[in-house]
Amino acid sequence: MRGAYWMNAGALALGLAAWGLAAAAFQRKGGRGPLYSAGSFAACSGSLCLELWYQAHLANVEDVAAFLDTANAAAMCAGVLTAVTLVLNAAALIFRLWKQSAG
Repeated sequence: MRGAYWMNAGALALGLAAWGLAAAAFQRKGGRGPLYSAGSFAACSGSLCLELWYQAHLANVEDVAAFLDTANAAAMCAGVLTAVTLVLNAAALIFRLWKQSAG
């Protein structure tokens, strides 16, 4: 059961890393901004995988009550994580293109 806690902590850490890397893409000069955006999407994907594995773990141990309690929250958090990651990376891309055309 201890492994399940690491999946939750890992999903949270990777989700925050996805947002942090997307925010860092604003700061990068030169050609490294897209690298940070790619890392952001990779961290987002990893976070979503860990969350799915946690839901699968709950199904495997037949903890139906925990599965039902967390399913809606997990779906909402996955949607928010994906939406914010997409918006931050799109904004960083637009900002980079705007800076290139302005100067």
